[in-house]
Amino acid sequence: MERDRGATNVRIIFRGRGVHPTWPERLAAAQRRTTVSIGGREVPRIRYGREGKKWCDASEPCHDCAAVKGEFHGPRCDMERCPACRGQAISCGCASDPRA
Repeated sequence: MERDRGATNVRIIFRGRGVHPTWPERLAAAQRRTTVSIGGREVPRIRYGREGKKWCDASEPCHDCAAVKGEFHGPRCDMERCPACRGQAISCGCASDPRA
């Protein structure tokens, strides 16, 4: 990791992306959250690269959260798919957990 000196906010370079210095730790914590509450039951989250055809190219880290193939997306990532409706988890409304 190295500092991105061109940014107005403090950023670090993590997996080729400029992120807040706490992001690597937050992404690591997201790996321990393996399910999401939908309709009163816990449903397994979808890992990056397992979203389905044409959702994303997992050959590089996620453009939004820097997850790598096989990891869970970070909190509020716009690329995470909902395991219930298969839509964009951040906006579909299925999850009762606001961190989804």
